[in-house]
Amino acid sequence: MKKLLAICPICKKPIYGKDIDINNIDLSRVSHWPVKYTHCHSHNGEPFHAITMYIDSNFSVRATEVSEFLKIQK
Repeated sequence: MKKLLAICPICKKPIYGKDIDINNIDLSRVSHWPVKYTHCHSHNGEPFHAITMYIDSNFSVRATEVSEFLKIQK
């Protein structure tokens, strides 16, 4: 999907549906809308950070939140 979903307020990266594999979301696992989806990335020299997008049933972003502090543990 080439649809522009959001622009990250930290690094100004445009986030498209293809960037988050929106076509691979298993809709049978969605229990309510909007779906909360967190996308971790770095762009334009900014440190790694995350933007959480609230995506409605039409795959439009209704709200966003940014996290500047992120730890991913394996």
